[in-house]
Amino acid sequence: MNNNEIFKVYDDDVPEQAEKGYDEIADWYSARKRGSYEFKILLPAILNLLGNLLGKSLIDIGCGPGVYSVEFAKRGADVFGLDISRKMLYKARSNAEIANIKLTLQKADAHFLPFMDGSFDIAVLALTILDDRIVQEVARVLKSDGLFLFSDTHPIIESKGRWRSNGMGAGRIIEDYFSPDEREWRIKPAPGRAVIFKYRTRTIEQCVNMIADAGFKVLRIAEPKPGRDVEKSDLVHYDRCSRVPYFIVYLAQKHV
Repeated sequence: MNNNEIFKVYDDDVPEQAEKGYDEIADWYSARKRGSYEFKILLPAILNLLGNLLGKSLIDIGCGPGVYSVEFAKRGADVFGLDISRKMLYKARSNAEIANIKLTLQKADAHFLPFMDGSFDIAVLALTILDDRIVQEVARVLKSDGLFLFSDTHPIIESKGRWRSNGMGAGRIIEDYFSPDEREWRIKPAPGRAVIFKYRTRTIEQCVNMIADAGFKVLRIAEPKPGRDVEKSDLVHYDRCSRVPYFIVYLAQKHV
């Protein structure tokens, strides 16, 4: 890291720190999100798993700048977007206005959802942290038979390892899949500034068991590949994501 660079470190698992950190990167994150390779890869998989959204009440937890919320609303869902960052919600409101879409947005901590039991048909957490308390809150606010969709960076990518090179066709070496060590997400939202988010990873086994322990039945798991739009815009990630899973999506249903 450049010695002249101003950087801040936040723990993504601590709500107060997460709020400050995402306020810090809101402009950068919103500007890149819709055109990012991860959005282009995940959106088709998420929509395919959720199916018909017309008339469904949907809560987008950790909605960020609202790019997924807007897409859900376009398909007829009644969308409630929640985020711990007020600045992210400003971006979500702006993106909804540009798309001429109605969203209901609220600042809230995912560990304490401000809704009554059985309020929603669908709950979505897209690239958002997951822990026991959050899953229990999701189960509480979902109706009987409600759907819960959680997407995450694939544990294969999060595991200790490295790419053999930065070139096309390079393989990835996995050194330790099971290590629970803390990871860092490093961002440079502006010249001379850096933001580091510390977070903890989980294996597929841990995620599935956490979801099942909260009273859900796991219906499907998707490991989506990139489409031609990614090939046109980001050839390196198209190459890598076509061979190694970068993301994983879990679809579960609340037991009656």
